Amino acid sequence: MRKREKAQLPYHMYNGSDTEAPILFIYHGWGGSTAGYDDLALELQEEGYTVVLPDIIHHDSRNPIANHFDGKSRQQLFWSTVFQTIDEFESLIADLHMAKKHILVIGSSMGGFIASGIFARYEEIQGLVNVNGSGAFTLLEELFRQEDGRGALTEEEIERLKDYDPVERKYSGAPVLLMHGDKDTIINVEGQYAYAAHCNSSKVIFEIYKDVNHQFTADMVEGLKSWLNAQF
Repeated sequence: MRKREKAQLPYHMYNGSDTEAPILFIYHGWGGSTAGYDDLALELQEEGYTVVLPDIIHHDSRNPIANHFDGKSRQQLFWSTVFQTIDEFESLIADLHMAKKHILVIGSSMGGFIASGIFARYEEIQGLVNVNGSGAFTLLEELFRQEDGRGALTEEEIERLKDYDPVERKYSGAPVLLMHGDKDTIINVEGQYAYAAHCNSSKVIFEIYKDVNHQFTADMVEGLKSWLNAQF
């Protein structure tokens, strides 16, 4: 593993041997860390892929908060973190001197929201893998609020979500892999169903993992690697 690069937007990078393969940007979940994806990055590097693990605002080196799982912290900062990370993508790839057409985005949990938002915004991106996340932002916030017993979204909040919501943008036609545990108690799987329906394409593979909660399991990792190698 290379040390954190001292760029405007810090990241970890693992250089692969296959220069024709897409460069994989992997985004972790809320309260997670790039360190938690070191093993996955190394496995993918062994397959020949170059992997980038960006540091996300309020995590790792970027002003981390004390307790990500305090309800108020999550409610106040989750979406702003997703939106800022999507907005930062252009600056990050500029630092890396990489073109969008060479990149595939992957995310787990909150990272799945981020990856989906980036993929929806830039049609040049080669593909998307969303693990236990969602590509239907407004729907998920409505479900979050129901679960938390909070009030309905305001019109201003709805418009803000729609600005980033992948289901509000045209699907590019690039390959997509959606993976979700059928027992997920954190992120409702309905968001994945909604995004798959929005794309409505044979290029979108949606795999449900039986008896899996909010986890990125070894079976999911194998599914990810098999899908990547079949596509590229």
